[in-house]
Amino acid sequence: MDQINATMTENELINQTALEPDTGACPAGSETYRVQRGDSFYLIARKFGISVRALMNANPNIAAGHLLVGDILCVPVGEGRSCPVGSSAYTVQQGQSVVDVMLSSNVSLRALREYNEDIRLTALRPGDVLCVPPSGDRGLCENGGPVYRLQEGDTLDEIAERNGTNVEQLLRLNPNLLPSDFVSGQVICLPTRRRVTEENTEEQET
Repeated sequence: MDQINATMTENELINQTALEPDTGACPAGSETYRVQRGDSFYLIARKFGISVRALMNANPNIAAGHLLVGDILCVPVGEGRSCPVGSSAYTVQQGQSVVDVMLSSNVSLRALREYNEDIRLTALRPGDVLCVPPSGDRGLCENGGPVYRLQEGDTLDEIAERNGTNVEQLLRLNPNLLPSDFVSGQVICLPTRRRVTEENTEEQET
């Protein structure tokens, strides 16, 4: 992953204000970005919530190790970070810390870490895109299993069937919940695909 920062020569500093973005230089589906002091492909990609590879592919004529202040990059749009089903993308604002995100989203630090393993939550920057789990998620699901917020009309039998398991296993995965707690708005743990496969295999053997 490229970590080389953009450099600025004296002439570039003098002429920086004269360089205007060429808004017609980038293809449809992308936007222009002027490289700032301290930028790198990694930091720019992180700022826009896209992969470094996607950014480099959109700028084949610019070498990663020769990024200069004032360079105009084409940034793909509509290719933002893909978050797991049940979670939502959250863009960090100026002055926000991980605590602010936790408070506004009502999730635990552990839950945020599970959904954002590639981001240093203790060093968030404005523009970082986080995947935020459903409100109330404590990140306590066994073996990193997914979470689900119960919807109006959901029943234990229907949830179990949709996830290839049974009511007994659902209750085991949520030992802190009573059967009567499975109501609309409650966040529950679901089995991992691997666990479902193992359980089905055991049932076939018995």
